[in-house]
Amino acid sequence: MEETDRQTTGRDTPIMGATVLTSTATADDAFAAVFADQRERAVRLAWLLVGDPDQAEDVAAEAFAKTWRRWRRGGIDDPSAYVRRAVVNEANSRLRRRYRERAEAQRATGDHRGIRLVDEDAADRDEVWRALRRVPPRQRAALVLRFYEDLPEREVAAVLGISVGTVKSLTSRGLDRLQQAMEVAR
Repeated sequence: MEETDRQTTGRDTPIMGATVLTSTATADDAFAAVFADQRERAVRLAWLLVGDPDQAEDVAAEAFAKTWRRWRRGGIDDPSAYVRRAVVNEANSRLRRRYRERAEAQRATGDHRGIRLVDEDAADRDEVWRALRRVPPRQRAALVLRFYEDLPEREVAAVLGISVGTVKSLTSRGLDRLQQAMEVAR
């Protein structure tokens, strides 16, 4: 019996020795072309998102599996964009899952590394206060009003009698100065 005459599982339909492709086979072939075209890009994107080559392969594979399910139902206008979105969604899902697993493991084991002692907090506050005193007065005022008093930029501008753009500039420069002062203190 010739190969084209044998019965298949719905992918092709034999008719008098010739094989006629059904719509399922056409969809399969079209998806195979999309997979071949997009696989490398999908794995590279996944690697950039998760930072691990093995996990990137898994993320891309799962994204293509989900894309395949959607593909079979029809309605994917731009396969490249759909695969890219599926990779991003799968990477985010895995990162969230990993975070939740770690948080649960810490709760389950009683790991208290995140708890700080009162004297450690006081030492940090003193260090920040000393560094804040090294920041020029206008920048310090913008920082204190913006972050300690938690005022929006518009209100800080009104309090200091300056424009919102100046508040943004003072805040940015003040944060740079504060960071430099903190590094010197250490």
